[in-house]
Amino acid sequence: MEIITNRVFFPMIVIMTNSFAQILLKMGSGFIPLSAKWSLFLFLSLSFYFVSFFGYFLILKFIDISKIAPIMMVGTISVIAIYGFWMGESFNVKKLIGIVLAFISVFLISRS
Repeated sequence: MEIITNRVFFPMIVIMTNSFAQILLKMGSGFIPLSAKWSLFLFLSLSFYFVSFFGYFLILKFIDISKIAPIMMVGTISVIAIYGFWMGESFNVKKLIGIVLAFISVFLISRS
């Protein structure tokens, strides 16, 4: 129960599981629907989404939604940054500025 009440560590686990789910879903989209590989990526993605959703549900018991919701959005930002750089997606100045501003806004909201 101590891990769940940790206001830094547990949200980071939930953010990472959500990010993995999104990355796996993107990777699976490259396969023919209903093929074995597509099904595997879909299953893994759904599993990570389930863990993420359940973790978010538990976090809401201990942290105000007005603070945790913006912090959880870091998951989306981390997917853009990690997967984008990893897969060689193009990044322009506007995208990078948007990522930096999103991190700054989450930091400010979490400190309020």
